[in-house]
Amino acid sequence: MSVMQNAHRYKVVKNSPSLWIKTFPWKKISGHKYSRGRVVVYGGKKELIGATILSSLAALKIGTGSVKIICTKDTIHTYSVKFPSALKVKINNINELKKFIKKEKITSILIGPGAGTNRKIKEITKLILKKIKYVVLDADALTCFRNDLKSLYPLLDKNKIITPHIEEFHQIFPKIKKNILNIDKIKEASKLIKSNIILKGPKSIILSYDKKIVVNYHSSPELAVIGSGDVLSGFIVSMIGEKKMSPFLAGCAATWLHGDIAKKYGRGLISEDIIKGIPAGLKRLKYGKFTK
Repeated sequence: MSVMQNAHRYKVVKNSPSLWIKTFPWKKISGHKYSRGRVVVYGGKKELIGATILSSLAALKIGTGSVKIICTKDTIHTYSVKFPSALKVKINNINELKKFIKKEKITSILIGPGAGTNRKIKEITKLILKKIKYVVLDADALTCFRNDLKSLYPLLDKNKIITPHIEEFHQIFPKIKKNILNIDKIKEASKLIKSNIILKGPKSIILSYDKKIVVNYHSSPELAVIGSGDVLSGFIVSMIGEKKMSPFLAGCAATWLHGDIAKKYGRGLISEDIIKGIPAGLKRLKYGKFTK
């Protein structure tokens, strides 16, 4: 672990498997589908369900044993046709969601990709943050709070992780200056919330709730493509949990593996190609044969 900077309580290091490989949730011979995790993904709007499918596919491919997609009466048929191996549950209002959360055994949950930014999504996100321990918040589940940050910040604790790109970051941290370095932006954000953050970009920066910072250089410009962030959020939600990785280490592992797959693929990458590259990427990680 090479320390790049250590000042004002922040410890900044370069991302590397040596930081997190010992806690990576490899499948075990003695395991079964539910011992490998019960992931729930909150499904997107009808016209945006591709984002949900990308996240859910990525979660299953990385290693969780079960993914259940929260659908509506308008989307459940499409999910059933397009993604038969995922479980589905039809939930049409917040009261049904409350009942589902109460009875369901959930390892981790992802909300955001394709969800929409309306008032209903904000209330659903607040409920999930209050009732579920391990939560990945991405995209719309973040930006729906842009005019109500006082509701969002207190709900973000050490077991939550948010994954904004730079525009989303400034919507939820509007007082942070735009003309400073990203590393300084994330330090400022750490003063406002006690949670984990991935600031996505050419060099994604991962912040822990207790002010550790990891910079991911193992990446590719090909990742700047639609759906790439949805795949990354699927990686993360698959890796976190009580007997898995912490949100911070999962964020480090996910960004590194995401970048490794893209580097190996080369030019012309689309998000579906990242998912196709997961098996070979996991094999390289297992045997230490990393992409240069």
